[in-house]
Parts: sequence; structure tokens; C-alpha cells
Amino acid sequence: MGKEAPIRRFATETLVGVSKDKSVQEATQRMVNLDISSLLVLEDGEIVGFFTDNDVKRKVTARGLNPDTPVEEIMETDLITIDISANIGEAIELMSERNIKHLLIEENGEISGILTFGDLIGMERHKLETYISKG
Repeated sequence: MGKEAPIRRFATETLVGVSKDKSVQEATQRMVNLDISSLLVLEDGEIVGFFTDNDVKRKVTARGLNPDTPVEEIMETDLITIDISANIGEAIELMSERNIKHLLIEENGEISGILTFGDLIGMERHKLETYISKG
């Protein structure tokens, strides 16, 4: 599996959202409970932003913000997407250019999944384990 592998094979299709008026603490607790690193931020069922564990570190903890701060005050509103037909190489390049660890997957104009830096690390770990097992 090289950089030409389709992102479709590695993207997470289960998307989890949180209302924009929920507190950072509530959103973070939800991520911890579900063992995920990001949430879509919703308003009336529509995606209005993106909230990640990195937002917690950089925008809340580092700045000493109150954990009761609403998610909408620190969420990212610039949703960075990549088409489902893209390959791993294109995803890595976009993540590197934008200095991000999460990419929203777009299919037919809709968000259909997410690809994380952790997904890519898992792919590389699998390749290494396969190589080692072949000895």
C-alpha cells in the first residue's frame, strides 16, 4: 500500500457531532468517551464547524479559557475537505500544507467521513507489521 492507495480504504465513516452551544468540557468528554479526536459541530442538523482535540490544547488549555466556553467560540469554521476519490499521497500533501491532522471526506458534495493522521499512522504500522511477520 503506497501513496496511490485510495483514501476510501482508510477513512472513518462514522461521524459524530455536537451542538454548537455545548461547552468545550461536554464536547471533550464526548470525545474521550468515544475515543475519538474530533467532532462535527452542528446547528439545526447542519455542519457549521469542526472541533478537535488540538483545539482543546491550543485554544482552551494554552489560553486558560473556561471549560464552559461554548464550542462555537473556538471551533474551526474553515472546513478542509478532500474528495473521496483522492489517494493517500494527496491527503498527506494537503494535511502537510495546511498543518492539520484531520481531513473531512467529501462525496457528492456531502461530508461522508474523516481521515485522520492517526489513520495514516495505523496504515504505516500495519505495513511494518506485515513486513516483520514475513521476516
